[in-house]
Amino acid sequence: MNAILGKNCRDIVSGFEGICISYIEFLYGCREYGLQGKAEDNKRRDRIDYFFEKQLEILDEGISGKVDIPEETEPVLFGKECRDKVTGEKGICVGRVVFLFNSNQYIIEIPSSDPDKSSRREYYDEGRLEVVEKSPKEIDPESVQGSRPGGILRDGDYPEDFKLQLSDLRR
Repeated sequence: MNAILGKNCRDIVSGFEGICISYIEFLYGCREYGLQGKAEDNKRRDRIDYFFEKQLEILDEGISGKVDIPEETEPVLFGKECRDKVTGEKGICVGRVVFLFNSNQYIIEIPSSDPDKSSRREYYDEGRLEVVEKSPKEIDPESVQGSRPGGILRDGDYPEDFKLQLSDLRR
């Protein structure tokens, strides 16, 4: 059982508090936990903020005693070429999101047909995916992990008010 899902947690860097309702893990070894903040002024807070486990402190049991916590399972599709049964799109599985209340989703990196464009990521419920048998594109998860966990970040992954732009880092 996951030790953080359903718990009330605080990010020790920003002070943000919320209930842990999901975690996202990547083929590259990165795992982040999604906290949903409490409603303010009776307004629903739809945004989920993700934090590395080392940033979080558990404040109390939150809702963990009121809900069924999903069992911790291995991400069996990591590194495999997968096909979406609905659209037929194919790509490599690079991540998974485990939700407290929803079905798990796998993140599929779909290559662009245009060599000058980046691939894109799509999130599919695990039941929609099937492994492409005998695919030459399969990746061994250990072959892409560094000495420290990493993940996938692109320009669009950052909030609009992010002060340091990725383009500044590339100069």
